[in-house]
Amino acid sequence: MGVLSPYGVGTDLLWENLVAGESGITPLTAFDASALDCQVGGQLNDFRATNYLSPRVARKIDPFSTYALVTTQIALKQAGLLLENGKPRWSQQEQDSHRVGVCVGNNLGGWQFAERELYHLWQQGPREVSPYMATAWFPAAVQGNMSIQFGLRGIGRTFLSDRASAAMAIIHAADCLRRGKSDIMIAGGSEAPFSYYAALCYETSGLMSKRTESQKLSAYRPFDAEHNGLVAADGAAFFIMERVEDAIARGAPILAEISSWATNADGYDAVQPAPDGQRYAAAMTQALKKSDMSVEEIDCIFAAGSAVPTEDISETRAVNLAFAETARRVPVATPKSAFGNAFGAATALDMAIAIQAMEHQTIPGAINLEHVAPECELNHVTTTQPVENLHACLINARGMGGTNASLVLKDWSQAHK
Repeated sequence: MGVLSPYGVGTDLLWENLVAGESGITPLTAFDASALDCQVGGQLNDFRATNYLSPRVARKIDPFSTYALVTTQIALKQAGLLLENGKPRWSQQEQDSHRVGVCVGNNLGGWQFAERELYHLWQQGPREVSPYMATAWFPAAVQGNMSIQFGLRGIGRTFLSDRASAAMAIIHAADCLRRGKSDIMIAGGSEAPFSYYAALCYETSGLMSKRTESQKLSAYRPFDAEHNGLVAADGAAFFIMERVEDAIARGAPILAEISSWATNADGYDAVQPAPDGQRYAAAMTQALKKSDMSVEEIDCIFAAGSAVPTEDISETRAVNLAFAETARRVPVATPKSAFGNAFGAATALDMAIAIQAMEHQTIPGAINLEHVAPECELNHVTTTQPVENLHACLINARGMGGTNASLVLKDWSQAHK
């Protein structure tokens, strides 16, 4: 896996800050946010694209594509799929590249690039607009840039399901592998949400935090009594996915097993999820059933945790429905409270954190969860805690309008000792 978060580039950097309880949320500096209610975010500062990409490539793409290329490069290297010259192994045999695919989760697209070029259009005229405008801003640009950069000629998909986008990408990639349509899938999500237009779009949805001026670094508060909405974050995480027999055959360093998954939708409202949580619970139950697991075998739930009060309540109801009496005992983790919600990359970052949690047998705490909100009572992990058995996690994702997804992730090293 390769990870980029508001703390910087690298899985270890993300993990170390979460375990230490360090906030990654800061006042926004990418644009003048004074007219917005939500004036803070998990913004990646001091990042230079040219430290990772050639200037020629970097100037043609938006940061959300840059984040994806950087994290994918890291993931390929960790997976042992890069040659000494930095090219992927399938570049030696062209036919092999047809069996390598990519699935990307994104929500907002490349609006930092687009906003700048639209300003040039209105202020200076069409001749001042970058010729790369057409290929830099749209959400599928990541998929295209990754295919070009890494010579991918297999399945290519981009999923736009709000905060469930990366979940849908990872699930589709797993399904492609299971059905034999591909031999290697690169899957995850990328988001660079900090442009004025993108921020305004989300704020008009009514889902963003409205108390960031007074709360500053502690504005993102999933399940807390003062929860009042989302706080956005830069982020990307990509995984190299293979069928288990293929990974074992080539001696790959296996990080975890995606055991099962399920998706559905509430069909309730264009923005709000169904208050009763029944369809969300059904996704969790179906994912567990496909893994032939009982609720007692799940060691931790990684919650979607939007901090939108109605969503937090309905997610709590869904967990109670799916887990019944076990709901009050199974630990519930919301580590994204420390750095914000990366929208289309949110589930991919949750999965990266879950993999680290199982490796270290430690659950990172939700740093802003001080007093649990009414109707949100679960076994929330509020401070980082070591645990004796952390070998199976349920990762939940939810998008605007009640798009639901659940994945069961297992610790490979423990299950196959």
